[in-house]
This record gives sequence, structure tokens and C-alpha cells, in this order.
Amino acid sequence: MLRVPGALAFSASGLVARLPMALVGLGILLFTSGVTGSYGLAGVMSAAFSLSAAVGMIASSRLVDRHGQHKVLGWLVTGESLGLVFFILSMELKLPFLVSAILAAAAGLCSPAIGPAVRARWTFVISRAESTSSPKLRTAFALESISEEVIFTVGPLITAWLAISVALPAPLIFAIVVGMTGTFVLIRLRDTEPTPSPVRHAKEPHTFAFRHPGVFLMVFSAIATGAIFGSFEVGIVAFTAELGTPELSGVLLAAWALTSMFGGLWFGARHFRAPLSRQLVVLTATLTVALLLTPFMTSLLALSVVTMISGALVAPVLITIFSLAERLVPNAQLTEGLTYINSGLTVGFSLGVAVGGYVIDGWGAGFGFAVGVGAAGGAFLVALLGQKRLRRSVQDYGPIPPTSALNAEPIPGPAPGGFAAEEG
Repeated sequence: MLRVPGALAFSASGLVARLPMALVGLGILLFTSGVTGSYGLAGVMSAAFSLSAAVGMIASSRLVDRHGQHKVLGWLVTGESLGLVFFILSMELKLPFLVSAILAAAAGLCSPAIGPAVRARWTFVISRAESTSSPKLRTAFALESISEEVIFTVGPLITAWLAISVALPAPLIFAIVVGMTGTFVLIRLRDTEPTPSPVRHAKEPHTFAFRHPGVFLMVFSAIATGAIFGSFEVGIVAFTAELGTPELSGVLLAAWALTSMFGGLWFGARHFRAPLSRQLVVLTATLTVALLLTPFMTSLLALSVVTMISGALVAPVLITIFSLAERLVPNAQLTEGLTYINSGLTVGFSLGVAVGGYVIDGWGAGFGFAVGVGAAGGAFLVALLGQKRLRRSVQDYGPIPPTSALNAEPIPGPAPGGFAAEEG
């Protein structure tokens, strides 16, 4: 795929530009908890950034479509960088908590959606040379998903090392530098930039994607899955700190992402005859059982084993959620439908970090992991109770075409991208 003219340049610069998405959330968590001593406040700060990023990316992506990547992405990454700089200063100067939270939210609101921008470039260069039905497009999306797994494997390691060995705000400063560098290199590559789409003036009735049967269930599943990520991340940070080895938090989060990648590759490369709705029930039940042990962990070795087992299960859950979402909406609303799922993941992640942080402050790291167990159980109940509706709704639109997008947005936290599974 990298032999496609221009692909190596925009894929590599996009990889660098996306690295901050694996640095900023954990960086804010480590920085705030180190300065204030509170995981609850740290969780709120991280949630403020993530939630505003979810909203901002939806709006900014529309601007990119209308005006072009080179006119929008540069301003966005500059705004995000300034927001993070002022956030760091507010924490160092010990300004009121509300001021720091507003600055974190402002930085998130300006976060550029680099993943969709790179995928749009793949679609543009491949359709220009062949057609959008080319199997190369699916391979290109798979390459981008693997790239994001590499980011979420390396990112936590870099973040933990910089925060512990250099300085608490160092991961955020590093994220600013690499984010601006990668983004400005990307927008200079005009030959592979998609042509902006004109504004539509026709007044046509629009049905929101979440109103289609079954989509709301997938949004709830996404929120629950995102809460697993958030509570697990803050739980690992607190657990390693309690044992006096905070630098190992990045290692455990990297192991979570790495096993997620292998789990996703194994699951996505196979065809299962069971309906996707039934697969989701089995997978969420298995993940809940695997996470049941986390509140009772007393050693890093035991937690490492559970982390790798649960990490390998998370990828198939996400793949199945996105595959169902792709089949629950008409093709014309595919991007909108996937955006709701991504937003659900972000909301769940933010809730998981915030709630998990306050639970840890009151009762310790073990109870923080219990939040993730509850979230996994909630995902299982949604899948189980929504079986009939999902199976009935999926059949409305039939199989998805080979050109369907996979995961249009980066998933927050140490989580995989998606490879669409086939319906049995």
C-alpha cells in the first residue's frame, strides 16, 4: 500500500500527527494527580479534554470537508497546542481548578481529527487511480488501524517515562511538538489532499442515524466499553503508584494495547457463522469474567496477566460493535452512524476516568478496577437484552459493501482500531 504515489508521505506524517492522542489523556492524568495528589481531580481534567475533543472533532470534520485540510487542520492544532500550554501554566501557578478545567476543555475542543483526514486521503488517492470499490481501500484502512495500535503501544511508555524521569508536564510538551510537526507536514502534502465538498443548499428532511433501530443500543455498548478503558487506565496508574512503581504504568498500558492489537488481528481475520449480535453477547460475557479478577489483584505480575487476557478480548468486542453499527444504518449515513459510536466511546472513557478516579480516592485502586467490571457487565446486559432487536434490525440493510469505512475516529485510551467482521 505504501507504494501508492504519495501514500508513504501522508501516512508517515499522519502517524506522527496522531501520536498525541496516546499521550495527552494519560499525560493530563499523571500531571494533575502528581500536582494535586487527587485521582478524582485528575480524572475530571482528563474527561474535560476528552469530552470536548469528541464534540470538537465532529464539528471540525465538517469544516475540513467544506474548506479542505490545509485550511483547517493547521489552525486546529495551533489552538490545541496553545490550550495545553495555558493548561500547564495554570496548574503550575496553582490557579483555580475551574480555570484549568476550562483550558483543558478548550484544548480538546481544538483537537484535529487526524485519523479521518488520513483515511480520506487513502480514499482519494485510491479512487483516483482505481475505484472506491478496490480491495486496496480495505487494506489501507487496516494499515491505519494497525498504525493506531502502534501509537497506543508506544504512547503510554513514552508518557510514563517522560513524566517520571524528566518532569510531570514533559509528556504534554512533547505531544505539542510532535502534534504540530506532523500536522503541518501533512497539510503541506497538497497532491494527496481530497477536494473540498461544496456546501449543500437543498433543504432535505434528515433522519438522525441514532434513530434507526438498534443504533441506540450500540451507543450504550460503546459508552460501557469506553468506561472500561477509562477506569482501567486510572486504575493502573493508581495501582502502580500504591506499589511504589509508577513508571510501570506505561508498561502495563502498552501491554494492554499490544494484546488488543493481536486479539484484533486474530479475530478480524476469521469468519464466524454466529450472528454478530450473538457474538457480542459471548464476547462481553467473557470480558466481564476476565475483569472480575482485577479488584482482587495484589501484585504486578498477577495484574499483568489479567491485563493481557482482558486486552486481547477488548479488540473483538470493539470490532463487533463497529460491525453491527455499520449494518444498522443506511450506507448514506454510515459515517454519521460510526461517529455516534466513537462519541459514545469517548463519553464512556471520560466517565470511566472521572468516576474511577473519585472511587480510587475514597477506597483505593482495587475499587477503581471494580468500575470497569460494572461497565463490562452493563455492556453484556445491553447485548443480551437487545438480541432480538439487533438481529431484526441488522437484516434491514443486508451486508455492507466492501468500501465501508471501518473505524473513522481514533479510539481514546489504550484501545484498538477495527476490522469489520462478516455476518454469519
